[in-house]
Formats: sequence, structure tokens, C-alpha cells
Amino acid sequence: MLEVEGITKRFGALVALDNVSFKVNGGRLGIIGPNGAGKTTLFNVISGFLKPNSGKVKFNGKDITGLRPSKIAEMGLVRTFQILKVFKSLTVRENLSIISEDSRELLEIVDLWEKRDVLAGNLSQGEMRKLGIALALAKNPKMLLLDEPFSGLSPLECESLVEILKEVKTPMVIIEHKLGELFDLVDRVIVLNFGKIIFEGKPKDAVKDSKVVEAYIGEDYAQN
Repeated sequence: MLEVEGITKRFGALVALDNVSFKVNGGRLGIIGPNGAGKTTLFNVISGFLKPNSGKVKFNGKDITGLRPSKIAEMGLVRTFQILKVFKSLTVRENLSIISEDSRELLEIVDLWEKRDVLAGNLSQGEMRKLGIALALAKNPKMLLLDEPFSGLSPLECESLVEILKEVKTPMVIIEHKLGELFDLVDRVIVLNFGKIIFEGKPKDAVKDSKVVEAYIGEDYAQN
């Protein structure tokens, strides 16, 4: 479905992405790595917010490199953001109604139907994350790009969101620092460091890889 071919992105002398290539044919892929590794830059290139210096992005066989974000979303590749983008002055149901007439089903999926008449600005951080995912699902995506969906959530909120995402059948690519939650969701992970892929494979193998341990997760996590 998604093919990233030799993507390089520079900001002046800084090489944020260095010849990054991978494919996602379905299921769930996790992208991890230290801060500054290039993860969000990669999402920005894939979703059209940045143009690469070289390389291509293909979605369902079509070259989408450099297309407008709105056009890419219309094609079914939909992303969420680290900073929540909801209309805080509108109710939960009103937020969904902007995109979809069938708000009840979506709100039941993300366990927010009982909060349908609450102003979005009065939701907890976890509930806002759920609303953001509902808004993304309302666009009938063929693939979801989730940028740190567990950021700022309590352990209980994380647990709830993991169970919700497990029920969503849409293929996903997920950037996340909370490895326990991520590894519970994904089939495969890519590890970025200084803009390069240093590992690609199963989560259980990533935590044993010496390059990953050194660059990111550390000995303590690897031994647990």
C-alpha cells in the first residue's frame, strides 16, 4: 500500500532523512527512535507537509510525492498530529458532524458516545486523543499515520486506547516513544537514528539488537 523509496530530506547542512526506504502492505508498523531521529519529518514528507530533496512516496501504486496534504488525505492516507487538532469550543458530536453524518458509530468505537454533548475543551487528554482518532476515522482512511497517540496519557488512558486501536482494522503506521503500548499493537518496527534506518523487524528482535540498544532503548529496557 505504502512505498517509501530512498527519501532524503535536508534542512541546510542538516540531513534529517538519509535515503530512507520501506514498504507497508497492511497490518501495523511502528516507527521508533531517539528525539531528532527524523520520525516526524518522515511523516511530514509522507503526508505532503514537506517535499523531499530526493526519493519517492507511493500510495496504492500512485506517486504522491509532493502532493498537497489535502489531496493525499482524499486518497485515503490520513494522519494525526502530536498536538491535538480538535475544535475545543464545539461538543464532541459537533466535532464529528463536521466530517461525518454517522457520528454515533465512530464515537462508540472510541468509547466517547456517553461524552457526545460535552465540549471538546472539557475532555481529558486521553479523551481528546480518542476524539482525534475518531476524526481521522471519519475520513474513511485506507491507512492511518498516528503521531505519538499515547503522548501525555496516563497508564489507564493508554490501556484504554490500546484496546480501541486493536479493534480498528485500518492499516496503521505509528510513531511512539511508549514502547510497551506500541509493541502491544504493531507487527513490525523500524528504528531511525540520525535519519537512517538502523533496524527493521519484529519488536521482540528490536530490543535485542545491539545498535538499537545503544542508540535508543538502553540496556535496562532490553533486559526487562
